[in-house]
Amino acid sequence: MQTWTDTVEHTLTRANLALLLDNRIPAIRVPGFADAAECQAFAAAAKAGRMQYYNVSDRIGYIGLAQFQYRWTKTKAEFLADVPQAQADVQAVFDAARFNPLQRVIALLRSHWDAPVDIAHEDDKPYFAGIVRSTTDKIDLHVDWAPVNSPDYAIGAIDGQLGWNFFAEELQSGGQTHVYNHPWDPRVNAGEIPVSYGLDRALTQGATSFTYNPTAGDVVIFNTRNPHEIAAGTPRPGGSRVSIGSFIGRMPDRSLVLWA
Repeated sequence: MQTWTDTVEHTLTRANLALLLDNRIPAIRVPGFADAAECQAFAAAAKAGRMQYYNVSDRIGYIGLAQFQYRWTKTKAEFLADVPQAQADVQAVFDAARFNPLQRVIALLRSHWDAPVDIAHEDDKPYFAGIVRSTTDKIDLHVDWAPVNSPDYAIGAIDGQLGWNFFAEELQSGGQTHVYNHPWDPRVNAGEIPVSYGLDRALTQGATSFTYNPTAGDVVIFNTRNPHEIAAGTPRPGGSRVSIGSFIGRMPDRSLVLWA
């Protein structure tokens, strides 16, 4: 796996998107992806939406579903069957906000890539993409890499994986994302469930790091095969770190597919 040539944010171009997929640069930022009114409307709609919470010690609210919740404890059929409800829950946020960041991101990617860009699908059924999150707590060191995490899914065939996040509401302080240039390549025995969350910090020892701030109105994209974590933060009065995002995978035919 190749390594970064620098430790700065880059603009979104076709060339930079390819470099990020190949882990040659640490991140891409799209400033001004949404204006202040769109951010405020989306944050309010998200907070009023059907928020659920992960079964972890830190309080992380979400709307939609995450494919990783189905990787080992549920079947693929159960995952695909639950997608329509998750889509409906997030669509309710889009409708209330009169703003659809997912649709805008897909259009943006299509304008900067020379192959198809769409939601991932399997057995003629779509995956879910565009999970909404709201939290001020930390998110522990983890990695997202479908070929190891989800080898029996269609997304297990990707050769590069990114994550994009649009931030509708920022914190008063803190909440930075730290990314470590050490692409995950664990040794996994047959039948073994790889540990990808709450990773040992020894994994990042000596690795070059990059940190970005969650600025309202911006989209940030980085390579999720690298270990990454999010710091806790202090919210503004009545606020939170409200975001929406998904993964972007490059398939063997160079098409890009999105899922959460």
